[in-house]
Amino acid sequence: MKKMRSAVLLFFVLMLIAACSTPEDKTSTADGGNGDKETVKEGGSLTIAFNSEPGNLNPMIYATSSDTNVTHMIFDSLVIPDEELKMIGSLAESWIVSDDNKEYTFKLKEGVKWHDGEPFTAEDVAFTFTALAHPDYDGGAYWRVDPLVGAEAYKNGEADSIDGIEVVDETTIKFTTNDPFAPFLSGLFIGLLPKHILEDVSPGEWAKHESNRAPIGTGPFKFKKWETGQYIELEKNEEYFQGAPKLDKVFARFGDANTMLASFISKDVDITSVPVAETPSVSSLDYGELVTQNQLSVYYVGFNSKADHFGDKRVRQALAHAVDKQNIVTSILGEYGEVSEDVFPSSHWSHNPDVPVYGYDKAKAESLLEEAGYEKNSKGIFEKDGKPLTFTFEVPTGTKEREQSAVLLKQMWEQVGVIAEIRSLDFPTLVTKLLPKNEDGGQREVKSDDYSAYILGFGIEADPDEYRSYFGSAYQPPNGYNFVGYSDANVDELLEKQAREIDFEQRKQYIWEVGHKLAEDEIWIPLYEQNAPFVTNTRVQGFEPDFRGVTFNAKNWSVQ
Repeated sequence: MKKMRSAVLLFFVLMLIAACSTPEDKTSTADGGNGDKETVKEGGSLTIAFNSEPGNLNPMIYATSSDTNVTHMIFDSLVIPDEELKMIGSLAESWIVSDDNKEYTFKLKEGVKWHDGEPFTAEDVAFTFTALAHPDYDGGAYWRVDPLVGAEAYKNGEADSIDGIEVVDETTIKFTTNDPFAPFLSGLFIGLLPKHILEDVSPGEWAKHESNRAPIGTGPFKFKKWETGQYIELEKNEEYFQGAPKLDKVFARFGDANTMLASFISKDVDITSVPVAETPSVSSLDYGELVTQNQLSVYYVGFNSKADHFGDKRVRQALAHAVDKQNIVTSILGEYGEVSEDVFPSSHWSHNPDVPVYGYDKAKAESLLEEAGYEKNSKGIFEKDGKPLTFTFEVPTGTKEREQSAVLLKQMWEQVGVIAEIRSLDFPTLVTKLLPKNEDGGQREVKSDDYSAYILGFGIEADPDEYRSYFGSAYQPPNGYNFVGYSDANVDELLEKQAREIDFEQRKQYIWEVGHKLAEDEIWIPLYEQNAPFVTNTRVQGFEPDFRGVTFNAKNWSVQ
Protein backbone atom coordinates (compact mmCIF):
# COMPACT_ATOMS: atom_id res chain seq x y z
CA MET A 1 0.00 0.00 0.00
CA LYS A 2 2.87 2.39 0.83
CA LYS A 3 4.49 1.85 -2.60
CA MET A 4 1.18 2.50 -4.35
CA ARG A 5 0.69 5.80 -2.48
CA SER A 6 4.22 6.87 -3.42
CA ALA A 7 3.61 6.07 -7.07
CA VAL A 8 0.35 8.02 -7.12
CA LEU A 9 2.02 10.97 -5.39
CA LEU A 10 4.91 10.90 -7.87
CA PHE A 11 2.43 10.87 -10.77
CA PHE A 12 0.66 14.01 -9.49
CA VAL A 13 4.00 15.75 -8.81
CA LEU A 14 5.17 15.07 -12.36
CA MET A 15 1.86 16.28 -13.76
CA LEU A 16 2.17 19.47 -11.69
CA ILE A 17 5.71 20.11 -12.94
CA ALA A 18 4.60 19.60 -16.52
CA ALA A 19 1.67 21.98 -16.10
CA CYS A 20 3.66 24.66 -14.29
CA SER A 21 6.86 24.87 -16.31
CA THR A 22 8.92 27.96 -15.52
CA PRO A 23 10.56 30.45 -17.92
CA GLU A 24 13.81 28.53 -17.36
CA ASP A 25 12.33 25.53 -19.19
CA LYS A 26 12.32 27.31 -22.57
CA THR A 27 13.64 25.47 -25.60
CA SER A 28 14.73 26.82 -28.94
CA THR A 29 15.13 25.05 -32.24
CA ALA A 30 18.39 25.32 -34.16
CA ASP A 31 19.39 24.08 -37.56
CA GLY A 32 21.99 21.35 -37.18
CA GLY A 33 23.65 22.37 -40.47
CA ASN A 34 22.19 19.62 -42.64
CA GLY A 35 18.59 20.73 -42.65
CA ASP A 36 17.69 18.73 -39.55
CA LYS A 37 16.37 20.47 -36.46
CA GLU A 38 17.69 19.83 -32.98
CA THR A 39 16.20 21.01 -29.71
CA VAL A 40 18.46 23.08 -27.45
CA LYS A 41 17.51 23.29 -23.80
CA GLU A 42 17.73 26.65 -22.03
CA GLY A 43 17.81 27.07 -18.27
CA GLY A 44 18.47 24.62 -15.48
CA SER A 45 21.65 24.08 -13.49
CA LEU A 46 24.66 21.81 -13.60
CA THR A 47 27.14 20.66 -10.94
CA ILE A 48 30.74 19.96 -11.89
CA ALA A 49 33.17 18.50 -9.36
CA PHE A 50 36.88 19.24 -8.98
CA ASN A 51 39.51 17.61 -6.79
CA SER A 52 40.95 20.89 -5.48
CA GLU A 53 39.43 24.15 -4.29
CA PRO A 54 40.64 27.41 -5.86
CA GLY A 55 43.14 29.49 -3.94
CA ASN A 56 42.29 32.74 -5.74
CA LEU A 57 39.56 34.02 -8.03
CA ASN A 58 41.73 36.83 -9.37
CA PRO A 59 43.37 35.51 -12.58
CA MET A 60 46.45 37.67 -11.97
CA ILE A 61 47.43 35.99 -8.69
CA TYR A 62 49.51 32.89 -9.45
CA ALA A 63 46.66 31.23 -11.33
CA THR A 64 46.57 27.44 -11.05
CA SER A 65 44.30 25.01 -12.90
CA SER A 66 42.15 24.87 -9.75
CA ASP A 67 41.65 28.62 -10.08
CA THR A 68 41.12 28.75 -13.83
CA ASN A 69 38.51 25.99 -13.67
CA VAL A 70 36.31 28.70 -12.14
CA THR A 71 37.77 31.97 -13.45
CA HIS A 72 37.45 30.88 -17.10
CA MET A 73 33.69 31.14 -16.55
CA ILE A 74 33.83 34.57 -14.87
CA PHE A 75 36.48 36.53 -16.79
CA ASP A 76 37.23 37.23 -20.44
CA SER A 77 40.57 38.03 -22.06
CA LEU A 78 41.50 40.10 -25.09
CA VAL A 79 42.36 36.99 -27.09
CA ILE A 80 41.90 33.24 -26.67
CA PRO A 81 43.57 30.24 -28.33
CA ASP A 82 41.59 28.20 -30.80
CA GLU A 83 41.94 24.42 -31.09
CA GLU A 84 45.22 24.87 -32.98
CA LEU A 85 46.65 27.34 -30.43
CA LYS A 86 46.16 30.25 -32.82
CA MET A 87 45.03 33.44 -31.13
CA ILE A 88 41.57 34.70 -32.01
CA GLY A 89 39.64 37.64 -30.62
CA SER A 90 37.51 37.53 -27.49
CA LEU A 91 37.10 41.01 -26.00
CA ALA A 92 39.19 42.19 -28.94
CA GLU A 93 37.17 42.67 -32.12
CA SER A 94 40.30 42.91 -34.27
CA TRP A 95 43.91 44.06 -34.20
CA ILE A 96 46.64 45.39 -36.46
CA VAL A 97 50.34 44.57 -36.12
CA SER A 98 52.89 47.06 -37.47
CA ASP A 99 55.37 46.09 -40.18
CA ASP A 100 58.22 46.00 -37.66
CA ASN A 101 56.19 43.66 -35.39
CA LYS A 102 56.46 46.04 -32.43
CA GLU A 103 53.05 47.76 -32.34
CA TYR A 104 49.74 45.99 -31.67
CA THR A 105 46.60 48.11 -31.99
CA PHE A 106 43.42 46.45 -30.71
CA LYS A 107 39.85 47.44 -31.46
CA LEU A 108 37.62 46.28 -28.60
CA LYS A 109 34.10 44.98 -28.87
CA GLU A 110 31.52 47.60 -28.06
CA GLY A 111 28.71 47.37 -25.53
CA VAL A 112 30.49 44.96 -23.18
CA LYS A 113 29.60 45.36 -19.52
CA TRP A 114 31.09 44.21 -16.27
CA HIS A 115 28.85 42.04 -14.12
CA ASP A 116 27.91 45.06 -11.99
CA GLY A 117 26.68 46.95 -15.05
CA GLU A 118 29.68 49.26 -15.54
CA PRO A 119 30.93 49.58 -19.13
CA PHE A 120 34.11 47.75 -20.17
CA THR A 121 36.58 50.06 -21.93
CA ALA A 122 40.20 50.33 -23.02
CA GLU A 123 40.93 51.88 -19.63
CA ASP A 124 40.29 48.49 -18.04
CA VAL A 125 42.75 46.84 -20.41
CA ALA A 126 45.41 49.47 -19.70
CA PHE A 127 44.79 49.20 -15.97
CA THR A 128 45.11 45.40 -15.95
CA PHE A 129 48.39 45.17 -17.82
CA THR A 130 49.93 48.23 -16.19
CA ALA A 131 49.24 46.67 -12.79
CA LEU A 132 51.33 43.62 -13.72
CA ALA A 133 54.43 45.84 -13.69
CA HIS A 134 53.47 47.74 -10.52
CA PRO A 135 56.31 47.72 -7.96
CA ASP A 136 53.98 46.05 -5.43
CA TYR A 137 52.66 43.36 -7.76
CA ASP A 138 53.90 39.87 -6.86
CA GLY A 139 51.38 37.59 -8.56
CA GLY A 140 53.71 35.95 -11.09
CA ALA A 141 52.46 37.42 -14.39
CA TYR A 142 54.96 40.25 -14.93
CA TRP A 143 56.50 38.28 -17.81
CA ARG A 144 53.41 39.11 -19.88
CA VAL A 145 54.27 42.83 -19.94
CA ASP A 146 58.03 42.62 -19.58
CA PRO A 147 58.58 43.18 -23.36
CA LEU A 148 56.65 46.48 -23.36
CA VAL A 149 58.42 49.80 -23.73
CA GLY A 150 58.75 51.37 -20.28
CA ALA A 151 57.59 48.32 -18.29
CA GLU A 152 60.90 47.89 -16.52
CA ALA A 153 61.13 51.59 -15.64
CA TYR A 154 57.62 51.51 -14.19
CA LYS A 155 58.38 48.36 -12.21
CA ASN A 156 61.50 49.97 -10.76
CA GLY A 157 59.57 53.07 -9.70
CA GLU A 158 61.31 55.25 -12.28
CA ALA A 159 58.12 56.16 -14.19
CA ASP A 160 54.46 56.84 -13.42
CA SER A 161 53.14 54.77 -16.32
CA ILE A 162 54.17 52.31 -19.03
CA ASP A 163 55.01 54.11 -22.28
CA GLY A 164 54.19 50.99 -24.27
CA ILE A 165 50.52 51.01 -23.21
CA GLU A 166 48.40 53.71 -24.85
CA VAL A 167 44.65 54.22 -24.61
CA VAL A 168 43.71 55.66 -28.00
CA ASP A 169 39.99 55.94 -27.22
CA GLU A 170 37.35 54.02 -25.26
CA THR A 171 37.47 51.04 -27.61
CA THR A 172 41.05 51.21 -28.91
CA ILE A 173 44.30 50.37 -27.15
CA LYS A 174 47.86 50.11 -28.44
CA PHE A 175 50.79 48.11 -27.08
CA THR A 176 54.40 48.79 -28.12
CA THR A 177 57.23 46.35 -27.43
CA ASN A 178 60.94 47.10 -27.27
CA ASP A 179 61.69 44.40 -29.84
CA PRO A 180 59.66 41.98 -31.93
CA PHE A 181 58.18 39.51 -29.45
CA ALA A 182 56.78 36.29 -30.94
CA PRO A 183 54.55 35.19 -28.02
CA PHE A 184 53.17 38.64 -27.21
CA LEU A 185 49.64 37.80 -28.33
CA SER A 186 49.56 34.59 -26.31
CA GLY A 187 50.61 36.55 -23.23
CA LEU A 188 47.36 38.52 -23.52
CA PHE A 189 45.37 35.34 -22.88
CA ILE A 190 44.49 36.15 -19.27
CA GLY A 191 41.34 37.48 -17.63
CA LEU A 192 41.00 41.27 -17.53
CA LEU A 193 40.24 43.11 -14.30
CA PRO A 194 37.79 45.98 -13.62
CA LYS A 195 39.56 49.28 -13.05
CA HIS A 196 36.61 50.75 -11.14
CA ILE A 197 36.88 47.98 -8.54
CA LEU A 198 40.63 47.78 -8.05
CA GLU A 199 42.17 51.08 -9.13
CA ASP A 200 42.55 52.29 -5.53
CA VAL A 201 43.93 48.97 -4.29
CA SER A 202 47.64 48.20 -4.39
CA PRO A 203 48.29 45.05 -6.49
CA GLY A 204 50.18 43.74 -3.50
CA GLU A 205 46.87 43.71 -1.60
CA TRP A 206 44.72 42.06 -4.29
CA ALA A 207 44.87 38.65 -2.60
CA LYS A 208 43.29 40.16 0.53
CA HIS A 209 40.70 42.26 -1.29
CA GLU A 210 37.06 41.17 -1.18
CA SER A 211 36.98 40.88 -4.97
CA ASN A 212 39.31 37.89 -4.73
CA ARG A 213 36.46 35.91 -3.18
CA ALA A 214 33.63 37.75 -4.90
CA PRO A 215 34.97 38.63 -8.37
CA ILE A 216 33.44 40.94 -10.97
CA GLY A 217 34.19 39.95 -14.56
CA THR A 218 32.68 40.24 -18.03
CA GLY A 219 32.36 36.49 -18.61
CA PRO A 220 29.35 34.27 -19.33
CA PHE A 221 28.70 33.56 -15.64
CA LYS A 222 28.48 35.84 -12.61
CA PHE A 223 29.83 34.98 -9.20
CA LYS A 224 27.06 34.26 -6.70
CA LYS A 225 28.42 32.45 -3.62
CA TRP A 226 31.47 30.66 -2.24
CA GLU A 227 30.89 28.11 0.50
CA THR A 228 34.46 27.38 1.59
CA GLY A 229 35.38 23.71 1.29
CA GLN A 230 32.12 22.88 -0.47
CA TYR A 231 31.23 24.73 -3.66
CA ILE A 232 31.17 27.95 -5.67
CA GLU A 233 27.88 29.02 -7.22
CA LEU A 234 27.76 30.94 -10.51
CA GLU A 235 24.73 32.33 -12.32
CA LYS A 236 23.97 33.22 -15.92
CA ASN A 237 25.13 36.59 -17.26
CA GLU A 238 22.04 37.59 -19.21
CA GLU A 239 23.90 40.48 -20.87
CA TYR A 240 26.95 38.52 -21.98
CA PHE A 241 28.30 40.09 -25.17
CA GLN A 242 28.57 36.75 -26.97
CA GLY A 243 25.04 35.78 -26.01
CA ALA A 244 23.77 34.50 -22.68
CA PRO A 245 24.80 30.95 -21.74
CA LYS A 246 22.16 28.24 -21.89
CA LEU A 247 22.41 27.29 -18.21
CA ASP A 248 20.97 29.40 -15.41
CA LYS A 249 23.55 28.24 -12.89
CA VAL A 250 26.78 26.28 -12.55
CA PHE A 251 27.90 24.83 -9.23
CA ALA A 252 31.59 23.98 -8.87
CA ARG A 253 32.04 21.44 -6.07
CA PHE A 254 35.31 20.34 -4.44
CA GLY A 255 36.32 17.09 -2.84
CA ASP A 256 38.25 13.86 -2.97
CA ALA A 257 38.02 12.06 -6.31
CA ASN A 258 36.31 9.02 -4.82
CA THR A 259 33.81 11.17 -2.91
CA MET A 260 32.95 13.17 -6.02
CA LEU A 261 32.59 9.98 -8.06
CA ALA A 262 30.21 8.63 -5.43
CA SER A 263 28.27 11.89 -5.74
CA PHE A 264 28.09 11.37 -9.49
CA ILE A 265 26.75 7.86 -9.02
CA SER A 266 24.09 9.24 -6.66
CA LYS A 267 23.35 11.93 -9.29
CA ASP A 268 24.28 14.82 -6.99
CA VAL A 269 27.08 15.72 -9.43
CA ASP A 270 26.74 15.96 -13.23
CA ILE A 271 30.41 16.01 -14.26
CA THR A 272 33.52 14.76 -12.49
CA SER A 273 36.96 13.39 -13.23
CA VAL A 274 37.32 9.61 -13.00
CA PRO A 275 40.26 7.69 -11.57
CA VAL A 276 41.54 5.53 -14.42
CA ALA A 277 40.95 2.37 -12.40
CA GLU A 278 37.25 3.23 -12.17
CA THR A 279 36.64 3.88 -15.88
CA PRO A 280 35.37 0.35 -16.66
CA SER A 281 32.71 0.47 -13.95
CA VAL A 282 31.67 4.02 -14.82
CA SER A 283 31.31 3.21 -18.51
CA SER A 284 28.69 0.63 -17.61
CA LEU A 285 26.35 3.24 -16.09
CA ASP A 286 23.37 3.82 -18.36
CA TYR A 287 23.26 7.50 -17.34
CA GLY A 288 27.03 8.12 -17.63
CA GLU A 289 29.21 8.96 -20.61
CA LEU A 290 33.03 8.96 -20.58
CA VAL A 291 34.73 12.02 -22.09
CA THR A 292 38.52 12.26 -22.44
CA GLN A 293 40.49 15.50 -22.11
CA ASN A 294 43.76 15.91 -23.99
CA GLN A 295 45.64 17.96 -21.44
CA LEU A 296 48.70 18.77 -23.57
CA SER A 297 50.69 18.44 -20.36
CA VAL A 298 53.45 16.46 -18.68
CA TYR A 299 53.40 15.02 -15.16
CA TYR A 300 56.79 15.35 -13.51
CA VAL A 301 58.85 15.32 -10.32
CA GLY A 302 60.31 18.73 -9.52
CA PHE A 303 63.27 19.42 -7.22
CA ASN A 304 64.24 22.40 -5.10
CA SER A 305 67.76 23.01 -6.39
CA LYS A 306 68.57 24.87 -3.16
CA ALA A 307 67.61 21.95 -0.90
CA ASP A 308 70.05 19.39 0.48
CA HIS A 309 71.23 16.90 -2.18
CA PHE A 310 69.39 18.40 -5.17
CA GLY A 311 71.83 21.12 -6.17
CA ASP A 312 73.89 18.40 -7.86
CA LYS A 313 72.38 17.35 -11.18
CA ARG A 314 74.00 13.91 -10.86
CA VAL A 315 71.66 13.19 -7.94
CA ARG A 316 68.66 14.23 -10.01
CA GLN A 317 69.88 12.16 -12.96
CA ALA A 318 70.37 9.17 -10.66
CA LEU A 319 66.80 9.41 -9.39
CA ALA A 320 65.61 9.60 -13.01
CA HIS A 321 67.47 6.38 -13.88
CA ALA A 322 65.86 4.71 -10.86
CA VAL A 323 62.33 5.32 -12.21
CA ASP A 324 60.62 2.64 -14.28
CA LYS A 325 58.29 4.99 -16.16
CA GLN A 326 56.77 2.27 -18.30
CA ASN A 327 55.79 0.35 -15.18
CA ILE A 328 53.99 3.44 -13.87
CA VAL A 329 52.13 3.95 -17.12
CA THR A 330 51.20 0.31 -17.58
CA SER A 331 50.08 -0.35 -14.02
CA ILE A 332 48.32 2.94 -13.28
CA LEU A 333 47.35 4.75 -16.50
CA GLY A 334 46.91 2.03 -19.09
CA GLU A 335 45.46 3.38 -22.33
CA TYR A 336 45.18 6.87 -20.81
CA GLY A 337 48.93 7.49 -20.52
CA GLU A 338 52.29 7.33 -22.25
CA VAL A 339 55.88 7.69 -21.07
CA SER A 340 57.41 11.16 -21.30
CA GLU A 341 61.10 12.06 -21.62
CA ASP A 342 60.74 15.78 -22.41
CA VAL A 343 59.27 18.60 -20.31
CA PHE A 344 57.44 19.76 -23.45
CA PRO A 345 54.35 17.70 -24.48
CA SER A 346 55.05 15.19 -27.24
CA SER A 347 52.11 16.27 -29.41
CA HIS A 348 53.24 19.92 -29.53
CA TRP A 349 55.80 21.47 -31.88
CA SER A 350 57.94 22.49 -28.89
CA HIS A 351 58.79 18.81 -28.22
CA ASN A 352 62.33 17.83 -29.15
CA PRO A 353 62.35 14.11 -30.09
CA ASP A 354 66.10 13.91 -29.46
CA VAL A 355 66.54 14.84 -25.78
CA PRO A 356 68.72 12.80 -23.38
CA VAL A 357 66.78 9.77 -22.12
CA TYR A 358 67.26 8.32 -18.63
CA GLY A 359 66.32 4.70 -19.11
CA TYR A 360 65.44 2.51 -16.16
CA ASP A 361 68.86 1.42 -14.91
CA LYS A 362 69.41 0.89 -11.17
CA ALA A 363 73.13 0.22 -11.62
CA LYS A 364 73.55 3.52 -13.47
CA ALA A 365 71.59 5.32 -10.74
CA GLU A 366 73.90 3.99 -8.04
CA SER A 367 76.99 4.76 -10.13
CA LEU A 368 75.92 8.41 -10.52
CA LEU A 369 75.34 8.75 -6.78
CA GLU A 370 78.79 7.35 -6.09
CA GLU A 371 80.23 9.76 -8.64
CA ALA A 372 78.52 12.58 -6.72
CA GLY A 373 80.32 11.51 -3.53
CA TYR A 374 77.66 9.33 -1.89
CA GLU A 375 78.31 5.97 -0.24
CA LYS A 376 75.93 3.38 1.15
CA ASN A 377 75.85 3.15 4.93
CA SER A 378 75.26 0.03 7.01
CA LYS A 379 71.53 0.27 6.34
CA GLY A 380 72.02 0.34 2.58
CA ILE A 381 71.11 4.06 2.34
CA PHE A 382 73.27 6.43 0.37
CA GLU A 383 74.78 9.24 2.42
CA LYS A 384 77.31 12.03 2.00
CA ASP A 385 79.23 13.82 4.75
CA GLY A 386 77.13 11.93 7.27
CA LYS A 387 73.83 13.08 5.73
CA PRO A 388 71.57 10.27 4.45
CA LEU A 389 69.96 10.82 1.06
CA THR A 390 66.46 11.14 2.46
CA PHE A 391 63.91 13.79 1.61
CA THR A 392 60.26 14.73 1.95
CA PHE A 393 58.22 14.15 -1.20
CA GLU A 394 55.27 16.54 -1.40
CA VAL A 395 52.26 14.85 -3.03
CA PRO A 396 49.03 16.82 -3.58
CA THR A 397 45.88 14.84 -2.97
CA GLY A 398 42.89 14.70 -5.28
CA THR A 399 44.28 12.95 -8.35
CA LYS A 400 44.48 9.22 -7.67
CA GLU A 401 46.90 8.44 -10.50
CA ARG A 402 49.34 11.06 -9.19
CA GLU A 403 49.08 9.70 -5.64
CA GLN A 404 49.61 6.12 -6.84
CA SER A 405 52.58 7.22 -8.96
CA ALA A 406 54.18 8.79 -5.89
CA VAL A 407 53.93 5.48 -4.00
CA LEU A 408 55.65 3.63 -6.86
CA LEU A 409 58.34 6.31 -7.09
CA LYS A 410 59.06 5.96 -3.38
CA GLN A 411 59.43 2.19 -3.79
CA MET A 412 61.68 2.53 -6.85
CA TRP A 413 64.00 5.00 -5.15
CA GLU A 414 64.23 2.80 -2.06
CA GLN A 415 65.52 -0.02 -4.29
CA VAL A 416 68.65 2.03 -5.03
CA GLY A 417 69.14 3.27 -1.47
CA VAL A 418 67.27 6.59 -1.46
CA ILE A 419 64.50 7.29 1.04
CA ALA A 420 61.56 9.52 0.10
CA GLU A 421 58.99 10.23 2.79
CA ILE A 422 55.64 11.03 1.20
CA ARG A 423 53.79 13.98 2.66
CA SER A 424 50.21 14.17 1.39
CA LEU A 425 48.67 17.63 1.33
CA ASP A 426 45.95 19.46 -0.55
CA PHE A 427 46.91 21.48 -3.60
CA PRO A 428 46.48 24.98 -2.04
CA THR A 429 48.84 23.95 0.78
CA LEU A 430 51.44 22.76 -1.71
CA VAL A 431 51.21 26.12 -3.46
CA THR A 432 52.15 27.87 -0.21
CA LYS A 433 55.37 25.83 -0.20
CA LEU A 434 56.24 26.40 -3.85
CA LEU A 435 55.26 30.08 -3.69
CA PRO A 436 56.11 31.04 -0.10
CA LYS A 437 55.30 34.36 1.51
CA ASN A 438 57.05 36.72 3.90
CA GLU A 439 55.55 37.62 7.25
CA ASP A 440 53.95 40.66 5.62
CA GLY A 441 52.12 38.41 3.13
CA GLY A 442 54.25 39.25 0.11
CA GLN A 443 55.72 36.56 -2.14
CA ARG A 444 59.39 35.70 -1.67
CA GLU A 445 62.05 33.53 -3.26
CA VAL A 446 62.10 29.83 -2.36
CA LYS A 447 64.65 28.82 0.28
CA SER A 448 66.41 25.51 0.91
CA ASP A 449 64.06 24.43 3.70
CA ASP A 450 60.75 25.30 2.03
CA TYR A 451 60.49 21.89 0.34
CA SER A 452 62.69 19.25 -1.31
CA ALA A 453 60.67 17.60 -4.11
CA TYR A 454 57.09 17.38 -5.36
CA ILE A 455 54.98 15.80 -8.10
CA LEU A 456 52.71 17.87 -10.35
CA GLY A 457 51.63 18.34 -13.94
CA PHE A 458 52.29 21.26 -16.28
CA GLY A 459 50.90 21.97 -19.72
CA ILE A 460 50.86 24.52 -22.49
CA GLU A 461 47.82 26.81 -22.45
CA ALA A 462 48.70 29.05 -25.35
CA ASP A 463 52.43 29.15 -26.13
CA PRO A 464 55.62 27.37 -24.98
CA ASP A 465 56.99 30.74 -23.89
CA GLU A 466 55.06 29.98 -20.69
CA TYR A 467 58.05 27.83 -19.73
CA ARG A 468 60.23 30.95 -19.54
CA SER A 469 58.52 31.88 -16.29
CA TYR A 470 59.33 28.40 -14.88
CA PHE A 471 63.00 28.15 -15.88
CA GLY A 472 64.30 31.68 -16.48
CA SER A 473 66.69 32.86 -13.78
CA ALA A 474 64.90 36.20 -13.53
CA TYR A 475 61.53 34.56 -12.84
CA GLN A 476 62.03 33.12 -9.40
CA PRO A 477 59.21 34.17 -7.05
CA PRO A 478 57.94 36.84 -6.70
CA ASN A 479 58.66 37.50 -10.40
CA GLY A 480 57.39 34.21 -11.78
CA TYR A 481 57.00 30.46 -11.29
CA ASN A 482 60.64 29.34 -11.13
CA PHE A 483 60.15 27.83 -7.69
CA VAL A 484 62.73 25.09 -8.39
CA GLY A 485 65.39 27.81 -8.35
CA TYR A 486 66.81 26.77 -11.72
CA SER A 487 69.45 29.05 -13.20
CA ASP A 488 71.46 28.51 -16.36
CA ALA A 489 72.90 31.33 -18.48
CA ASN A 490 72.56 29.34 -21.71
CA VAL A 491 68.91 28.52 -21.05
CA ASP A 492 68.24 32.15 -20.13
CA GLU A 493 69.72 33.28 -23.44
CA LEU A 494 67.78 30.69 -25.45
CA LEU A 495 64.51 31.57 -23.73
CA GLU A 496 65.01 35.24 -24.54
CA LYS A 497 66.01 34.46 -28.14
CA GLN A 498 62.97 32.28 -28.83
CA ALA A 499 60.69 34.98 -27.50
CA ARG A 500 62.11 37.54 -29.90
CA GLU A 501 62.39 35.28 -32.93
CA ILE A 502 59.65 35.87 -35.51
CA ASP A 503 60.81 33.10 -37.86
CA PHE A 504 58.94 29.99 -36.70
CA GLU A 505 61.54 27.37 -37.64
CA GLN A 506 64.34 29.25 -35.93
CA ARG A 507 62.18 29.80 -32.86
CA LYS A 508 61.40 26.09 -32.72
CA GLN A 509 65.10 25.31 -32.84
CA TYR A 510 65.71 27.56 -29.82
CA ILE A 511 62.91 25.85 -27.90
CA TRP A 512 64.29 22.43 -28.79
CA GLU A 513 67.70 23.49 -27.44
CA VAL A 514 66.02 24.58 -24.20
CA GLY A 515 64.34 21.18 -23.90
CA HIS A 516 67.65 19.41 -24.51
CA LYS A 517 69.48 21.41 -21.83
CA LEU A 518 66.67 20.96 -19.30
CA ALA A 519 66.82 17.22 -19.94
CA GLU A 520 70.58 17.26 -19.34
CA ASP A 521 70.12 19.03 -16.02
CA GLU A 522 66.95 17.06 -15.12
CA ILE A 523 65.62 19.68 -12.72
CA TRP A 524 62.27 18.12 -13.60
CA ILE A 525 61.95 14.37 -14.17
CA PRO A 526 59.25 14.02 -16.85
CA LEU A 527 57.19 10.94 -16.02
CA TYR A 528 54.19 10.60 -18.30
CA GLU A 529 51.51 12.33 -20.29
CA GLN A 530 47.93 11.57 -19.40
CA ASN A 531 44.60 12.00 -21.09
CA ALA A 532 42.16 12.72 -18.30
CA PRO A 533 38.88 10.79 -18.25
CA PHE A 534 35.71 12.57 -17.13
CA VAL A 535 32.24 11.18 -16.75
CA THR A 536 29.16 13.24 -17.53
CA ASN A 537 25.52 12.55 -16.86
CA THR A 538 23.80 11.88 -20.19
CA ARG A 539 21.52 14.84 -19.50
CA VAL A 540 24.54 17.13 -20.03
CA GLN A 541 25.13 18.48 -23.54
CA GLY A 542 28.17 20.33 -24.89
CA PHE A 543 30.84 19.30 -22.38
CA GLU A 544 34.01 19.22 -24.51
CA PRO A 545 37.14 19.68 -22.36
CA ASP A 546 40.50 20.14 -24.06
CA PHE A 547 43.97 21.49 -23.28
CA ARG A 548 42.55 25.00 -22.84
CA GLY A 549 40.61 23.92 -19.79
CA VAL A 550 37.72 21.87 -18.49
CA THR A 551 35.35 24.86 -18.33
CA PHE A 552 36.66 26.72 -21.36
CA ASN A 553 33.40 26.26 -23.27
CA ALA A 554 31.00 26.38 -20.29
CA LYS A 555 28.87 28.95 -22.11
CA ASN A 556 27.76 26.17 -24.48
CA TRP A 557 26.79 23.65 -21.82
CA SER A 558 23.15 22.70 -21.44
CA VAL A 559 21.06 20.04 -19.75
CA GLN A 560 18.13 18.00 -21.00
